[in-house]
Order: sequence, then structure tokens, then C-alpha cells
Amino acid sequence: MENQKTISLLVKDHPGVMQRITSLFTRRGYNMESITVGPSEETGLSRITIITICDESQADQIIFQLQKLMEVFEATLLGLKKTVTRELALIKMNVEPNRYGEIFNLVERNHATVLDIGSKTMIIQAVGDTERIDEIVAQLTPYGICQLSRTGVMAMEK
Repeated sequence: MENQKTISLLVKDHPGVMQRITSLFTRRGYNMESITVGPSEETGLSRITIITICDESQADQIIFQLQKLMEVFEATLLGLKKTVTRELALIKMNVEPNRYGEIFNLVERNHATVLDIGSKTMIIQAVGDTERIDEIVAQLTPYGICQLSRTGVMAMEK
């Protein structure tokens, strides 16, 4: 998407940080398309990746405002060409056993993984950029997705 921006933050890992960051977006009327958070390479710090839709000047303003927060050590607007992005999806399918072969073939063609097989269900893991995950979900939808959980985008500058 043309106006999709990826923001990477390095923040203190303590209560209230997420609330301050999300409040900044809310006050300014910006939507977070995706937000992921997890431990970083440094103890006591977390890495947050935010996907938002805005123009360049709005993105610069968001970065400026984020850098003002005491808990934020680093706020970076990542460029699309210099960034690796990944998302994880867990997809639970309602599948009759006679269709397992079709699903296995589809999973294999898409470099996904079957994590669990039940008597009438299957859980699939897919990893890739957002477009790839969207494509896999679209291919599996006709077979009966009963539950879908996506992590949101994680990003790292090359």
C-alpha cells in the first residue's frame, strides 16, 4: 500500500509504555493497522513494530512525537526497500479426513507447515510477508477456516 508506513521502536519494557504510544496515535487520529511487541536484544527493552497509514509529513510528525516520550529510546521510520517484514499466521481448519491430502498439497506448495491434525481439524502455520499470508488464507478459505490468528507485522531494516 502506497501510504503504509512501518515504524520501529525500541522502548523501556515496563507497564504503561504501550498505553502512552497508543494514546499518541489516538489523540492524533491515526490508525494502527498492526502492532507487535516483544523482547529486544537488550534486557529491559522491547522492540515494537507499528504499521500505520499516513503520508510522509504525518509519518515524520509521528516519529517526532514518539521520540519525545521518555520511554522511547529509538523511533525509526523504516523504508520499504530496505526492510525485511514477516508475519506469522496460525490457521485452524475444519477438514474432513478425505480432504487432508488436498490441504497437505496446498500447505506444501505455499511453504507452510501443518502443526496439528485432529479427527476433523488441522492447524497450519504460515510465515511470510503480509501479501503471502493473505494469499495463503485466501487459498484455504474455501476449505473451511474456523479460526485465524495473525501476529501482525514484524520488521527489521537490512
